[in-house]
Amino acid sequence: DEVIAEQPTDHPSYGPLPPTTTQPKPPVVTPMSNDLGTVISHHTKLLRNLGWSKFVRTVRETSDLTTLENVNHPAKRLLKHYKHRGAPVKFSTEPWSKERVSQALARGAHKSCLAHTEFLQEEFGDMIAKSQWVILPASAVEDLPGLRISPPGVVPQRERRPRWICDYSFSGVNSETLPLAALDSMQFGHALDRILREILLADPAMGPVQMLKIDLSDGFYRLDLNVEDIPKLGVVFPTNEGEEPLVAFPLVLPMGWKNSPP
Repeated sequence: DEVIAEQPTDHPSYGPLPPTTTQPKPPVVTPMSNDLGTVISHHTKLLRNLGWSKFVRTVRETSDLTTLENVNHPAKRLLKHYKHRGAPVKFSTEPWSKERVSQALARGAHKSCLAHTEFLQEEFGDMIAKSQWVILPASAVEDLPGLRISPPGVVPQRERRPRWICDYSFSGVNSETLPLAALDSMQFGHALDRILREILLADPAMGPVQMLKIDLSDGFYRLDLNVEDIPKLGVVFPTNEGEEPLVAFPLVLPMGWKNSPP
């Protein structure tokens, strides 16, 4: 019988490899800066001593809205309500259970945040200094009525600083928000129609029409939220595994929420 010699192999076969049990290492979040950590600690003590309502009124500066006494505008009544009561946050659904809140905390921030944690700490540090947001330990706010938690994300910008967003759609907050905002403030798309109408109806005897565009810094960040409704718009803040989970809260109308004007 003819014998066929087997060719040697560089890597002898040992059969199928067993499944790996090594778990991928979780991404590391940039350590919390001393300044931000100090502010969070200070605010946590304030919350413990004052309770939620007094805490918010202590850390949030007075409204940017004037007394409105000499204002003659159709929105005057609404603006006075916002000045004294803040913008409401109302839902078509029941409050979240503690289990659902825990699940949202465990899910954490969008993975896009993990490469930009230093940027997020700088951004939130600036917003906290402007009395627009606060960050608190989850254990200090877990019993706040109406608490809901949404994930943040970061969108890279070409040749510009990244832009952070709050995904209130992923959490269902946007779809369950009742549309209580004034419709006129939500119709940015009709601005051109309104401008052209004013130009058309302008009195020619007054001379040519002159236009002025003003970009208001921080925009709707100047309108306060209702104090008791703030926990409904909570945002999980990125932390490392094993660290105390953190929750950020907007004190003013946040970007990304359905009822914040475009």
